Amino acid sequence: MQRLDVSTAKDKILADIRRYVAEVQSITRSPVETVEGGIQVLIALRKTTYEDLNQIQHEYAALRAVHWLIAQRRAPEGTLWQWNPRQTGDIAEPDIRAVLEGNTIISGEVTTSPEPKGLIDKRMAFTLKKLAEMEGQRFYFVLTPAMAKRARTKANKARDAFEVVQLQGISLVDQ
Repeated sequence: MQRLDVSTAKDKILADIRRYVAEVQSITRSPVETVEGGIQVLIALRKTTYEDLNQIQHEYAALRAVHWLIAQRRAPEGTLWQWNPRQTGDIAEPDIRAVLEGNTIISGEVTTSPEPKGLIDKRMAFTLKKLAEMEGQRFYFVLTPAMAKRARTKANKARDAFEVVQLQGISLVDQ
């Protein structure tokens, strides 16, 4: 996990967004005269930008989750924040973690998926099981009411002790 500097993380995300948008603009400047040419542009877009498109959104949602925890006074002054901004953690690591005096006091997972359908629902089950085994207070952060409802249903069935939080003021999807 990486140390999270809450005061500078938003600047890093903005730089990532600007770089991403510049890449997209560079690719889409190509004129599309034929279906085949258009497909080549789409292939280049997907190959070059797909991962960043997902990861930058995840990174921002993780930062918003930390801001929510701070605003809700869930972690005391002096808490060290850690994160896996690009979903790069291993099986035992959460997306965000709060550590105080060497002890994990908060573990949180974040999803930017809009609907709990198909593979997303299966991933949610896996993530919630992983979260249930983590240390500290546990939180699952979502962006939509549909994801919040589904996560709460899964948590209640499994009798897992974690809080589902729908982040307000962040809309990465059409609701």
